[in-house]
Amino acid sequence: MRTTKSAPVAVWLGLMALVMDHKNLAQALLQDEMGMPWSRFRLLRRIEDHSRTQRELAQMMHVDAPAVSVIVGDLVERGYAERAASETDGRVRLVHITDAGRALLERLRDLPGVVPAPIAALSAAERRELARMIDKMRAAVDQ
Repeated sequence: MRTTKSAPVAVWLGLMALVMDHKNLAQALLQDEMGMPWSRFRLLRRIEDHSRTQRELAQMMHVDAPAVSVIVGDLVERGYAERAASETDGRVRLVHITDAGRALLERLRDLPGVVPAPIAALSAAERRELARMIDKMRAAVDQ
């Protein structure tokens, strides 16, 4: 049986291949600009919209708790994130982004030379629609 290009698995595999084929250039440029490993960007992006526990971050990033602890510790040390007690449960510590962390993400998003050919080929309207769809997909897993 032949699957269509719009079948869920075909779409996912196509998206995954597109990203994996073009991620190294952007990842290297962003790491150079940040002066720290890519995992720090991954974590900052996950706390950009709301605070999370380290356990949640470990699950979302598919890494173990000690690895997240190291990443969070580094970001706290650099002033990009903070740990704070939850307002609803004082036993729970949440990780949230600082203004410096937000400024870093914005600076990274404005870097020239990071945009690969597949994104550069899209019109402004197409990029807005793609961004909307990415936000929708992120919302499905970032809950």
